[in-house]
Amino acid sequence: MNAELVSSELDSEASWSRPSLAEASNALLGGWWDDPLGRVAVGEGARTRDAAARAFGSVPGSVRRAREFAARTLEEWGLEDVVEDVRLIISELVGNACRHARPGSGRPEDGRVVVQLRHLADQGGVVCMVADSSRKAPVRVDAHHFAESGRGLGLVSAFSREWGWEPVEGRGKIVWAICDSEG
Repeated sequence: MNAELVSSELDSEASWSRPSLAEASNALLGGWWDDPLGRVAVGEGARTRDAAARAFGSVPGSVRRAREFAARTLEEWGLEDVVEDVRLIISELVGNACRHARPGSGRPEDGRVVVQLRHLADQGGVVCMVADSSRKAPVRVDAHHFAESGRGLGLVSAFSREWGWEPVEGRGKIVWAICDSEG
């Protein structure tokens, strides 16, 4: 698997030494990511019993809409205990995708960011996935406490069990984070 695994329990950038959910279930192939759901058009959404997806334009207003989509979905699944953590994670991942993943045209409004949520009922959690067109790896930086930017992936790490990313051949990447849930 070509995923960078980052445990919220470790200070280092990546952990290759301990087994994780990601190693047991590939985020793309045969695992969490539902490829047909991931092909929805901007402004559209799709659902299955345990997964939901929605596509957004690569514009700043998409961050708020993605948060709202995530909160509604989790409430429908009865997972109110993770709504706030997932809202923060989705905000950071979608914000990063809108800021850093520019479409070929260079015009943000031509870009597409897909948010997919999957309820991992048997594992007691939710996986949040954000796909964009960039193949560039997300990089967690140690931002100063008063910095206005650069803290996003640090927050994702702090509010998730683990997070990582996976390149998607010819289409960009998927950045994912797992949140524990009581539901």
